[in-house]
Amino acid sequence: MRRNPDDDDPFGDAFGGIGEMLSGMAGEDTEPVDVHKYDDEIRVVADIPDASQEEIDTQCDGRILAIRVARDPRPVVKRVDLPAYVDDESAETSFNNGVLEVTLDRQTDPANIGFQ
Repeated sequence: MRRNPDDDDPFGDAFGGIGEMLSGMAGEDTEPVDVHKYDDEIRVVADIPDASQEEIDTQCDGRILAIRVARDPRPVVKRVDLPAYVDDESAETSFNNGVLEVTLDRQTDPANIGFQ
């Protein structure tokens, strides 16, 4: 197949908006999420405007924090990859003026069992 040297992309913009379309269908929101790493804890700060505290649910598996907002007409789910392992039962949350703050205690890597 010959290509015209003037054509950089043979498909043009046919597939350009698919990523944006799929993220919108999955209910992912583009609101910012900040992750702060400290010596003894990880703090996640998420902007969730127009939500109430009753609509927000958080779950953690030790490495990923999931923030779910039960909104109509579609819920929003944010998944945050944490920079270190955390104690998933240590989560303390606060919600004020559309800002969710989740603080988790850091934990050592469970795969590091200390061979000598």
